[in-house]
Amino acid sequence: MNSFKLERGKNNVKSFSCYNCINKEMQTNNDPNAQLFVLKDSLKVGTKMTLELSKSISMQSFLSVEMAKATPFSSTKLTEILGLFNITRGSMEAKAIRQTLEECGEQPIEGEIKRCVTSLEAMADFVKAEIGNKDENVIETTVKGGGDQLGVLKQVYLIGSKEDMHVEAKPLVSCHPVSYPKAVYYCHTITNVEAYKVHLLGSNGVVVDAAAICHLDTSAWAPHYIGFKILKVKPGTEPICHFLPRGHLIFVGL
Repeated sequence: MNSFKLERGKNNVKSFSCYNCINKEMQTNNDPNAQLFVLKDSLKVGTKMTLELSKSISMQSFLSVEMAKATPFSSTKLTEILGLFNITRGSMEAKAIRQTLEECGEQPIEGEIKRCVTSLEAMADFVKAEIGNKDENVIETTVKGGGDQLGVLKQVYLIGSKEDMHVEAKPLVSCHPVSYPKAVYYCHTITNVEAYKVHLLGSNGVVVDAAAICHLDTSAWAPHYIGFKILKVKPGTEPICHFLPRGHLIFVGL
């Protein structure tokens, strides 16, 4: 199996979705996700903000469901995994794999259900199990007219409009791609949220419909969570909002 490419910052492997993860190496100044956080009061028409909405990691293809079941996925099997993917121990890729496995092994916060899925079928099964047999609406960040990766690099955006997706306090599933040689998504349920599709106008002329989530109750989150550091707030005090880069998915039951 082949190696993979890390993108958007040196060793950028910690997902902003991991509300209870402990990572002493996280440096907010070097983490592109740090720019995606915003207080709810600022998420309004006319606000200008600097964002980087390009894909956060190199997008890989999923393993087949049969191969995914046969391939180890645990930090206790790290040596075997590195051998399977021909990854050199001590390399940046090896560190990314280790941290992804550790993040996936973290205990969920109270009320959260989480799973790192390694096949498309596993993702579909998780979403169906948590949302039920309802029709699904997928919310993701898209570039008008298709666009390209260069069109959504770091720049100033103006909020032109905001569409409420009407999912406040209802459970939904969010899936975030993580660094790994093959596609792996960190999927989890989230409640007490508001989801939006925000119309952004970039300074280079690009138009982006960006997915955004506001978490209304953060009292159970770890105090060192990156969003608190960026916004200078404490757990449970104010709603924490963030945009989602391209490639991240929100599933809402209709």
